[in-house]
Amino acid sequence: MKKSVSIFFALFLAIGFSCTTQEEILTDSCPKYVELNYSNYTSLPTDPIVVKEAKVSGDCLVLNLQYGGGCKEHQVDLALIQPECGTPPLPPPTFEIRHNANGDACKALITKEYSFDISGIKESGKHEVEFTLSAKGQESKTLTYKY
Repeated sequence: MKKSVSIFFALFLAIGFSCTTQEEILTDSCPKYVELNYSNYTSLPTDPIVVKEAKVSGDCLVLNLQYGGGCKEHQVDLALIQPECGTPPLPPPTFEIRHNANGDACKALITKEYSFDISGIKESGKHEVEFTLSAKGQESKTLTYKY
């Protein structure tokens, strides 16, 4: 009896850990960016945020971001800014980081990593595209997405 309880417990732990690992894989996604143009440009807040690091990994833009808060959930979006005029030559894709602090007045310094799928900016016939990344109050950065 003691031996069967031990086997059952070992199986229970093995199944529990395998489900946890699988759940982490499923939630480790890279959401798509949002598109903004002249009609909805101000629809997403631009609360202060600092870009500590930005790099392209596969089809994802990986951002290490820092902001003040700690009392409320923050929302961070990557917005592709559509040019006003579609006449060639078009400017390179331009992304802005949009941050909604939800009125969080706490002063903790939060550093968190975010990833966004940027595969939508691929250009046919090319193997790479340069794009611009900016956040409110910071200088723009130029990055290269190779595919």
